[in-house]
Amino acid sequence: MTESIVDAGLIDRIKTNQREKAERLAREKKAQQPRPRPQMRSYYLDVHEDAYINQRLLEGEVDGNRRIVIDIGRQRAFLIINDLVAIDTAVSTARSGKYTPRGRFSISEKIQSGKVSSIYHVYMPYWMRLGRTAVGMHVGDLPGYPASAGCVRLPQSIGPLLFEHTRRGVQVEVVESWNEEGLLIPYSVRKPAHFVDA
Repeated sequence: MTESIVDAGLIDRIKTNQREKAERLAREKKAQQPRPRPQMRSYYLDVHEDAYINQRLLEGEVDGNRRIVIDIGRQRAFLIINDLVAIDTAVSTARSGKYTPRGRFSISEKIQSGKVSSIYHVYMPYWMRLGRTAVGMHVGDLPGYPASAGCVRLPQSIGPLLFEHTRRGVQVEVVESWNEEGLLIPYSVRKPAHFVDA
C-alpha cells in the first residue's frame, strides 16, 4: 500500500516536470519567432460612404476655432469650426469587450504614415493620439458597427482630410451621446416636441 502511494506521487511529479518543461520550451520557441510584419493596405472598408464635408468652411477658416466630437452612440465624428459642422463622418469605435475612453482630450501626436500598433501589428495611417492615452483616431475599416480595439477608426476618404485640418492641441470630446449644444446653426433636423412617431 505504501509503495503504491509513493509510486503515485513519483508519477505525478514526473508528469508535472514534463508539462512544465514543455511549457517552457513553447515559451522559448515563441520568443524566438520574429514578430509579424504589418502589411500596407491600399483599401479600407467603409459601408457607410455618407460623410458630409463643408468644403467652403474648411477652406475659408484657416485660423478658426476647431474641435472634434466623437458620438459613441451614433458612431459619428464631427469636426466643428467656429461652432459650425465642417465634417460629419461615420466612425468605428471599440467592439464588445474593448473600450474607447470617454472625456475631453487634446491631440497630442500626429503621424501621417508609418505608425504601427505594437499590440496588433497593423498600420494606423493618419494617426492622431488622444491626450496621453494609447488610443487615437486613424484610418481603418468601418464595417457598420463598433469593431475596433479602442481607437476611433476613420474612413479612408476622411482620415487625410481630418488630419490636414487639425493640429496638435485641438480638443477632442468623446461622449456617449452628443446633444449638439453650442452650435451656431443646429445641425440635426429635430422633430417638434409635440410630434410623436406613429
